[in-house]
Amino acid sequence: MRIALANQKGGVGKTTLAFHLANLFAGDGRSVLAVDLDPQGNLTSCFVRSGVQAVNHAAVLFQGGFPEPVRVAEHLDLVGADSVLSRYEDHSATDGLYAVGTWLGRDSEHDCVILDTPPAMGLFTRSALLAADYALIPADVSWFALKGLADLIASIDKLRTTYSARVSVLGIVLNNIQERQSFAQETWAELDDVYGRLLFKTTIPESVRVRESVSQGIPVTRLDSGGKPAAAYRRLYKEITERLEQTPTI
Repeated sequence: MRIALANQKGGVGKTTLAFHLANLFAGDGRSVLAVDLDPQGNLTSCFVRSGVQAVNHAAVLFQGGFPEPVRVAEHLDLVGADSVLSRYEDHSATDGLYAVGTWLGRDSEHDCVILDTPPAMGLFTRSALLAADYALIPADVSWFALKGLADLIASIDKLRTTYSARVSVLGIVLNNIQERQSFAQETWAELDDVYGRLLFKTTIPESVRVRESVSQGIPVTRLDSGGKPAAAYRRLYKEITERLEQTPTI
């Protein structure tokens, strides 16, 4: 099972969600591989402060090789990234589109792969989506983020038709929500009208504790297990796993 987190807009919480989902799947006893395909390397820094060695770097994929995952926690491995990856970033490239999928096709060790992508529909995001079974879309309630949802879903549909990709949209998660803000409630209702079943019922609240958890490399479900953000992540994880059970991998 491979899940790519994608959104063409930055600042919607892709990396934070990827970090927490990887930890939640691993905490459930599944063998998890987290793959950082963003040259900013934020997911990598959540797990390892000093970065990864060259052999554990996602850049190896776009050099024609296969990286070696490094163990970062129980049941959880990482292939990391940093600014070195940007040398291979070409938004119009087709060479390398199947690099991630070819590599993961050889992987028999992991039950779950979480792919974090940059905020653009370039080589890295397309390669991740072509390798994935599912796309998970984090979004905030800003006008720009919501405007881009239709374009993103259309881009995923185009990948399916152009490249016979098997990826399907698992769902949309509203992230960094100020729950008492009437605009957030109205936005959720509007999105529910448009996207219906794709919209997860659980929203992730904006929280200083979540930001602290990421900066410390400790999921908020452990850092503040009794808090509202931790409860929200657990509810979302339950929704995701239930949806995955109802929509088996192609």
